[in-house]
Amino acid sequence: MSENSDAWQKVFDRLDLPARLRERGVCFLTADELKLHGGREPRLMAKIDTLQERPAIFGEHQVNLFPIKNGQYALFKDPENSTYFKLGSLWEGVSARSYHAPGLGGRFDTLAAGRAFSESQAIDFAFIASLLRTFFGDPAAQLTLRGRLFSDRFSFRPPGQASPIEVNKVQIEVDAGYEGDSIFLIEAKIGKRDDFNIRQLWYPFLNWSAKSRKRIVPILLNYTNGQYFLSEFAFSDRFGDLSVVRSECHVINDSPFAALNWEVLWTQVPAELEAAPFPQADDLDKVIDVVKLTAGGPADKAQIADYFEFDERQGDYYANAAKYLGLIERSGEGFQPTARGVAFNQLATRAERTLAVAEQLLRRPSFRRAIGLLRERNFLLASLGGQELAGIIAQETGLNLTTAHRRAMTVRCWLTWLVKNSQAAA
Repeated sequence: MSENSDAWQKVFDRLDLPARLRERGVCFLTADELKLHGGREPRLMAKIDTLQERPAIFGEHQVNLFPIKNGQYALFKDPENSTYFKLGSLWEGVSARSYHAPGLGGRFDTLAAGRAFSESQAIDFAFIASLLRTFFGDPAAQLTLRGRLFSDRFSFRPPGQASPIEVNKVQIEVDAGYEGDSIFLIEAKIGKRDDFNIRQLWYPFLNWSAKSRKRIVPILLNYTNGQYFLSEFAFSDRFGDLSVVRSECHVINDSPFAALNWEVLWTQVPAELEAAPFPQADDLDKVIDVVKLTAGGPADKAQIADYFEFDERQGDYYANAAKYLGLIERSGEGFQPTARGVAFNQLATRAERTLAVAEQLLRRPSFRRAIGLLRERNFLLASLGGQELAGIIAQETGLNLTTAHRRAMTVRCWLTWLVKNSQAAA
């Protein structure tokens, strides 16, 4: 059980919250109560931005939490988990496009090398390149908001409640806000997400909807391995009713694809020993983001989990996937780049990183055999069955077939990534 789950369990037990929720469907808690009974800082207990971060007791009682005043929270029944927007396969059908920003290259020495951006740096680079203004459709939009501030007064009605809850002077955060003919509010994330807490966009949306007659446009920006995923959302008056208006993916002054000469790679890149543990982390872009994260110093699974807003188990999976590729290694309680990882982090373009990943995959016998079959079948992913992949994994790693079947999903995801991000070179 995580520290947050343990703290919330204590609060539920000591304040008999299940009885209060059964009676009213909603109850109000103060920061002092959370600290007294949970034994943990209230701001940490209330930071629940994804379903993976949700305390176990919340799932048991089908509840979620919103701040309503400075130091006060509303805990309410939410059986459909409308508090979270499930992104699902939102980006699977969105192909990356190259966005050309003339005169940008080499002008800014202060921007991170290799595009190893923080959230704010990713936003700023996209704005400097005019990608954001292009997405907005408003060439005159200017940065007017950033950071934490206290809201004005607005209200919302939780699921199943007849009366609205009033919100006033609660802390909200806007990663970046731009104003022109409309007001564009951005929530930024490093790495793709399975879901996010609607509060992160909804509270700023409600706050400025009450203050301005301009159109308020909430936007989710995900930056991962040189790609900008931009999604515009629309809210209705009903709690949790959030829909995607449009989504785009761009790389700035870069190619979305690496030109891979498989004949040359097969000859020049030798097979090495199979590494362990075998990966069980499906998002290869996020694995690359982990390697870049360690460029700033050793990172443990807790830091990785916090960076991507998932649990420590997933943090360990993604770190070990980067370790499997030979790009990071354990250092004490954390992970740091290997010599290959240091060189990898210095690569300036996404295409170069794709080539480097392809080389590392060819060094692992399981993936070398799988890629070999894929080449023979003209890179038709549907031609590789799960049973066939599991057999390769079992033979090369010694894993039993049951476990190998589970790992075959990661192999398929990584091969899909490789096909999607490369083109055969002559």
